[in-house]
Amino acid sequence: MITDADTRLHLPDVSRADWAETGYFNFYIPEANIFGFIYIVHRAGVGATVSDIEIIDRAGFSADDAVYIDLINHNPLVDRAEDFRLETGLSFKAASIRDYVLDYDAGGVKLHIEASALMEPYDIHDPAMDPMAVADAAAAVANSGFGTAYSAHFDMTVRMKGSLSLGGRTHAIDCVSTMDHSWGPRPENGFHPILWANAHFDDGLALHGIFSVDRTAPVGQQHVFKHGYALVGGEVRGAKAGSVRTHRPGLFPTTMEMTIVDRDDREHTVSGSVLVHHPWVPYGNNLSPITMARWHRSDGAIGVGTYLEGFPLNRLRSDLA
Repeated sequence: MITDADTRLHLPDVSRADWAETGYFNFYIPEANIFGFIYIVHRAGVGATVSDIEIIDRAGFSADDAVYIDLINHNPLVDRAEDFRLETGLSFKAASIRDYVLDYDAGGVKLHIEASALMEPYDIHDPAMDPMAVADAAAAVANSGFGTAYSAHFDMTVRMKGSLSLGGRTHAIDCVSTMDHSWGPRPENGFHPILWANAHFDDGLALHGIFSVDRTAPVGQQHVFKHGYALVGGEVRGAKAGSVRTHRPGLFPTTMEMTIVDRDDREHTVSGSVLVHHPWVPYGNNLSPITMARWHRSDGAIGVGTYLEGFPLNRLRSDLA
């Protein structure tokens, strides 16, 4: 069960260099074709906090295609994860596990975000919430979708409001998005291929799914469901199954279809297309093609969301494996 205490740093009984605590917040400004995110990683074992602010407005194939990137790997570790300010220009405050304020002011970019939860934190290891949760700790890690990095993990759909100023122009931020927070061992040479995807609609429907990935498998068989939920009319329905069918000519998808089957056997299917994409490298040996997607439902409703895959680079290329 996730509580307000989980806004604070979680430290293992024995210090370890690969321990990490992360927070991810992304926002959408679809009318301007802008997608942005803030990613924070606290590495208590090595005394560092990573701050990563990235803004994208096109289908980019290199980091240089981004509007803006400010990724600093070696800020001094913060004293309080729930309330801190970095010299990079980033400040963060968690008033509770459900309410956050993030500000950034540097390099000609000024960003203000207020994120307020539309649901309780979805704990992937709590069987009261998640039908896919298992009691055995080792089995839970194996089934997390991201190995030990998701030893503790929650996702949460939020309402985001704020503003983004770029090059003398200010854009309002008013969207529904999904954030996450994890803590546990996160060895950078031990990542698992993963898909983290969500879709948000104006009528209150939000879908979220975590899948393992095998890009070498046939289309329609590349993703195995691990965890997720459907948020329907303010009610969280844990998911018991899911599927993804993705078409990609290369690293990035062009179209995708996602189905989430909730605890009541109700199927929620959406089809997506790409608005922007970017080759995010959150860790030196992890390539994470990230996409702002436009999602469609069969009833004609149109939503927006994130389609994010992560692939470890410390492996032989597939033709040599």
